[in-house]
Amino acid sequence: MPTAVAAGPSKLGFLMEIAAAAAITALERNVALVLVPPIEDPETALATIPFDGAILLEPEQDDPYTAILQARGVPVVAIGPVPGTPAPAVRLDHAETAGALVDHLVEAGARSFPLVVGLSQRQSNRVFREVYAARMAEAGLPCRIVEVPEADAMAGAEAALLREIDDNGPIDGVLAPIDAMATGAMAALRARGLRIPQDVRVATRYDGIRARSETPPLTAMDLRLDDVARLATEALLDLLDGSEAEQIIDAPAPRLVPRGSTGSA
Repeated sequence: MPTAVAAGPSKLGFLMEIAAAAAITALERNVALVLVPPIEDPETALATIPFDGAILLEPEQDDPYTAILQARGVPVVAIGPVPGTPAPAVRLDHAETAGALVDHLVEAGARSFPLVVGLSQRQSNRVFREVYAARMAEAGLPCRIVEVPEADAMAGAEAALLREIDDNGPIDGVLAPIDAMATGAMAALRARGLRIPQDVRVATRYDGIRARSETPPLTAMDLRLDDVARLATEALLDLLDGSEAEQIIDAPAPRLVPRGSTGSA
């Protein structure tokens, strides 16, 4: 993920939550975890690091890290695979996550709310676009998709949401799966003097530091990342030990965490 998304107030939360659980699981089997933070150039990131296997977190379609790791011949386990990603992989149910958030906003009374989503072809972005468009069509509600380059993160989301309101009219909700973009959306709403949740309800995908520290705290999803990391690490260690690993491992079901941003306790 770009540093603009993963760092700053996020404190690498999504990455670190997975890394902490993965490190514990690895140490239990006498293996050390090396954390590669967000670096723009994959060749530079991996050039000087010796390692036996890799966990690839939410690769994009045609992800450059995948190609480099395959060229090295290292065993790889992906979390959130896309077509063409090496198996085994831990599959995240992006569709369930997206559907739960859209449904929750509708149940909370939102009727015209944009999806503020990353521009990249990361699988979570692609599925959120598809599920949001389908659910809004089923409910007879307007589909308003606002795409923001991940590198622009918070500032990009703030500017894009202000343009969306100016160009396409008032909103009564926002779904911003990337937490940095949710923070930007909150800044845009405050700039317009809109109250949350009285005027606009807001929800995000990842229940991390940004979601919990916003005012009001953001409704989000518990993605069960500790369990996800354990499953991925165990699968990789099994490969390194020469054991068979399942090709596709389903992650535990995510859980909605309603908070004040959608009028929930």
